[in-house]
Amino acid sequence: MTEMSNILTPHMAQAAQEAEPHEILVAIHGRIVETEKLMVAYRTHAQNLETTIAMLQERIEKLEKYQREESELFTDAHDKYGLTNK
Repeated sequence: MTEMSNILTPHMAQAAQEAEPHEILVAIHGRIVETEKLMVAYRTHAQNLETTIAMLQERIEKLEKYQREESELFTDAHDKYGLTNK
């Protein structure tokens, strides 16, 4: 390990060189567990975002439907009573 890593500090690199194999395995295992926890958190976050997006899309569809109905009522009233937009 003659080249310095951009990920490890000099202290960490020195500790890794002096570490016993089982210590290295324990450290690697710890990083794997941390990564798995992050992946679970990201997955949960993504699912929450999907749910929020679906709810917003449903709300937009309802608002668009409401807007169309209001527009039709407005147009029908103008046609029925001979009103103009001038």
